Amino acid sequence: MYVPSCTNRIFGPSSRGVVEALVAVSARAGMPVWVPEDVAGSCCGLPWSSKGFAAAHAHKANEMVERLWRWSGEGALPVVIDAASCTGAIAEVGEGVLSEENAERLAKLEIVDSVAWALRLLPNLEIEEKVGSATVHPTCATRRLALAHPLRVLSKALADDVYIAPSATCCAFAGDRGFSHPELTASATRPQAEELADRSFDAYLSSNRTCEIAMTRATGQPYESVVSLLERLTRTSPTSTQPR
Repeated sequence: MYVPSCTNRIFGPSSRGVVEALVAVSARAGMPVWVPEDVAGSCCGLPWSSKGFAAAHAHKANEMVERLWRWSGEGALPVVIDAASCTGAIAEVGEGVLSEENAERLAKLEIVDSVAWALRLLPNLEIEEKVGSATVHPTCATRRLALAHPLRVLSKALADDVYIAPSATCCAFAGDRGFSHPELTASATRPQAEELADRSFDAYLSSNRTCEIAMTRATGQPYESVVSLLERLTRTSPTSTQPR
């Protein structure tokens, strides 16, 4: 079961984004996911917790767990989330936020970030030709969830040369602060943009939509989810006779 994050539902690119890509590549790998019909309005609660609105955060977090419990068949299906910050926000809800019943429900749910899910799909997919090079921006949440190394492993399956800039740390988008205070991201990403300025890559990858927006602004290059590249590289070629 797949719950697209608010950021990807709202700020996804006009062309095929990670939502469509994740559904397509999961089906291709023989591990199909489905998006609940009533997913609209669901949110992990992070926008409220990050601003100190405790009551609103608790309301949305409890609502989310209740929905996940219902959508997953009371924990029978893993829950895939496509933005690392949202994955962390729901998987690591602070003590005292959830009701006792919802805390018990969450403990029985398997919350899987899109990077980890893509690695599960990888053995069932065929990549006929990698891109030559890719630069990767591991996000703060990706590092906190111990997904920075898996992100690198996944990227290396898609590109011959993978480069992570030494200064690729926090982009400072901080949820929605990058919209209201773009100077924050401009300052935080400047060293990384300078390190990348003299190089050209075939792909610019990350795993969180707002961080991708921040890095696109900083470098002028089209950052996207690593899942989107995985989907493109595993499409059935016109001459292939092998189903995928």
